[in-house]
Amino acid sequence: MKIEYTSNGSLQEIEFDENNPKEIIEKTATIRQSLLSKYLASDNLNFLISNGCSICADSRAINESGEDADYKTILNEFSFLIGDYPELQEKINSFSSERPEVALDKLFEIKAIIEKIYEDGDSLAEILGLIEKVKEAFLKEYVLTIDYSKNDTHKLFLKKITSRDSKLDKPNFFTLNYDLLLEKSAEQLGLYVNNGFWGFYERFFMPSTYQIDIHLQNSEGGKRIRNGIRLFKLHGSLSWNSDNSKPPYGIAEKQIILGDDNKIEYDSVASDLIIYPIQSKKKHSLDLPYSEIFRQLVEKINNRNSVLIVIGYSFLDEHVNDIITNSLANPDFNLLVFSYEKPDEAKSDFLKELYKSSQSDKRISVLHGSKFGDFEFITKYLMPYSDDKDPKDTFYKTFLELQKLTAK
Repeated sequence: MKIEYTSNGSLQEIEFDENNPKEIIEKTATIRQSLLSKYLASDNLNFLISNGCSICADSRAINESGEDADYKTILNEFSFLIGDYPELQEKINSFSSERPEVALDKLFEIKAIIEKIYEDGDSLAEILGLIEKVKEAFLKEYVLTIDYSKNDTHKLFLKKITSRDSKLDKPNFFTLNYDLLLEKSAEQLGLYVNNGFWGFYERFFMPSTYQIDIHLQNSEGGKRIRNGIRLFKLHGSLSWNSDNSKPPYGIAEKQIILGDDNKIEYDSVASDLIIYPIQSKKKHSLDLPYSEIFRQLVEKINNRNSVLIVIGYSFLDEHVNDIITNSLANPDFNLLVFSYEKPDEAKSDFLKELYKSSQSDKRISVLHGSKFGDFEFITKYLMPYSDDKDPKDTFYKTFLELQKLTAK
């Protein structure tokens, strides 16, 4: 197959047999060595990941809702039990043809009409109940389908990122996902995750925690532990819980126990601490604690010589796009985008504009298409280890050499 991408302000092209792993590795060497290795060596390395990075663990693509989606059935079958609003009911039923974020957004508009214009408390309660049902259906259908035993790609991804020079600062991971795939994968690898929470028995959100680092004390003095990541959940997390006794933001973190099927049950989730995919989520992101986490994103990617690598994100969130736009005013900011959508298929006008800009702006690189937008392909073939070799190969080679010595 033939793939085009833009890098260093010009259009590039590679061709390989997608069924030949050895050929793929050979043909993508330039991308790893000239592009990714350079970016991964940045002392200010940032990742922005979204829904596309969880598909390999059985998450569903939010923007590709099937006709059998539960939220569509809920909306299509809704009828007022108390109030008599045939026009509003017809509108609500028609929302079943919309994507989840559009349907939820329009439901909030109906809620405002009933609350402010009709002032009907009983019907308002019905709409609020409907909104909660749609939210529940959304989580069950697109987020809680994740099988946490299918996290090999996430573990490999983290291994490769954290294999870089130990003198470099920890990478920052900003995620729009609610799931716990990164946390679980890091824990299994023995990586330290700084997610802004403080405490042991009772953990609570305290942004100053992001400034804390860990040191090992030995006879030669303190040694900093670099083998870890900082994690920022921009739209909330399945592990967050409301607790007003935990200042300053009233957000606690609870341990989530996986079921026998390696999935998270809906009853264990505090769904009120999630920014749902609605058009007005820009407004919600201005509220605490989300505004503090977004402030961290602005600060990190506007630091000197910063790099932002975007994976699995469709560029449909206006508030995130605004931050990236402002960062592009910084002359030493570098942006690398992996997008599943090709230039002529992009749903986002912002992404289309990035495609155009990448052809003349050397700071912007865009790799697009079904392969370059596939998190598994990116992790397996494009993300290099620090020396572009899998350390397991080195370990095994060392083992064989020692085995020869002991056999003599």
